[in-house]
Amino acid sequence: MTDATRAAIVRALADLWENGCPVPAPEHQDRLADVGLRRWRSVGRRHRGRRLSPDQRVQDVVRGLVAAFEPDRALVGPLVRDYECVARAIADVMMSSEH
Repeated sequence: MTDATRAAIVRALADLWENGCPVPAPEHQDRLADVGLRRWRSVGRRHRGRRLSPDQRVQDVVRGLVAAFEPDRALVGPLVRDYECVARAIADVMMSSEH
């Protein structure tokens, strides 16, 4: 991971926060970026032999973020949509940096 890629993710998370998404609060943006990046990059190891679609990869990042930030995943409820926005922002940066 380059510092520029991580910085782009943190900027995208800051934009989400400024636009009303409650998940990427400033105090969580660095950790969200780190967890999301780690999850994105480890998909091949965790899903050996499977090629996930971009949407499946976003959902995989959502699962990783929820596991890292929510003590009881059963209580996430509608907040999962906000985690999906965070995961999509991470995925967008990662997909643009891979091309």
